Amino acid sequence: MSNKLKPNDPSSHERRKALAEDLQAFLDSGNKIEQVPTGVSGQDSLGRSKHIVISRSRKR
Repeated sequence: MSNKLKPNDPSSHERRKALAEDLQAFLDSGNKIEQVPTGVSGQDSLGRSKHIVISRSRKR
């Protein structure tokens, strides 16, 4: 995938502005952002897998 901007791509400033507007709309709708403390892991403490299987080939 190419990282080059195309002529019609928004500038960094426009993307930041759109992100800020989306964030404000999220907060205004009553949602909250959860602050996760540094060092907290996303690993399951019981050692269960968190892998999501999109498709699995069936055995015939």
